[in-house]
Amino acid sequence: MRISGCYGSFIAGPDSCCVAMAALDWHTALAFEFAHNKSLDETRGVAIQFVLSYSSSSGENRTRIHTVILSASSQPLDTFRSSQAETLLTFYCKKLYSLALESPLQSLREELQTEVTEMLACFRKQSCTTSVSPGQLVLPQFLKAVPVYINSLRKSEVLLPGLRSSVHQRLQQRSLIVSMDTLSTASQFYPLILPLSVSADNVNMPSLGEAVRCTVSSLDPGGLYLVYCPLALLLWVGSCVPPHTLLQLFNTNSFSYLTSGEIKLPVLENSLSISTRALICSLQSSAAVTLQLKLVREGDSCEESLQLLLVEDKSPNGGASYADFLFHLHVNALHLVV
Repeated sequence: MRISGCYGSFIAGPDSCCVAMAALDWHTALAFEFAHNKSLDETRGVAIQFVLSYSSSSGENRTRIHTVILSASSQPLDTFRSSQAETLLTFYCKKLYSLALESPLQSLREELQTEVTEMLACFRKQSCTTSVSPGQLVLPQFLKAVPVYINSLRKSEVLLPGLRSSVHQRLQQRSLIVSMDTLSTASQFYPLILPLSVSADNVNMPSLGEAVRCTVSSLDPGGLYLVYCPLALLLWVGSCVPPHTLLQLFNTNSFSYLTSGEIKLPVLENSLSISTRALICSLQSSAAVTLQLKLVREGDSCEESLQLLLVEDKSPNGGASYADFLFHLHVNALHLVV
């Protein structure tokens, strides 16, 4: 086994097996790509060991040794069964964002689509049975979210810049995302959209199970939605929200009096205000960077910032919708199988 690629926020050393970092915390993750020139021993598996040498915040020099043992198999289906969509997304994100500084963005997007297409074609060949019709879409059980993740990555600001995104903004976004851990990366490329209760008498703390899909069709003009990803926190207000709900949350009963932009919710003693502020505080505390709440009114020009986070829809930058991208993956995979 040998290391064929290192991706993340670090400085490469003279040895391909060594990297140097200015700082490291629990939000940070690196990606390493391995290659082998001959068949692996399926009975023994593969042992990967790495050493982390660092100075603690108190100035103590410490060394930690980590060892992970992985199984090896000659059956591709075993690989698909043990794969995770979020892990693949994190690897591809770090790899492409690292290469974005030296490679054409168009070629990177095409390379990513080709790899995913070949992966789906390989799975279809290995798992295809007589019960599967030629035109039926076949996805691995634990990789069903890969197409939507990959499409979101392909049309992100770093790989598919919009007309309003500057080089400095894209570089900053790249530097923040390329160091993210797996959970944060998944949240960045498929944001969390939580509907807030609009009951005049009671409101329940929104939970992860109540999240809606990242598409404009999920947004009810009569509702309020918190949109969260590690680099953005938005509160979308529909144009038909009842006046009493606006009064409970914003201390005004008129939609026209609201102003889009950074906002700090007023401290009001009612259930909707209390639970919403508690949820916002919880989301802000879990982010690796400081997030300011941004209000977005339905129909305002700044709604483009929300559209970029609705990753299942067609992007303002021109990126394909999830449905269109999935269709192209399916058709191209069928061509490879035939």
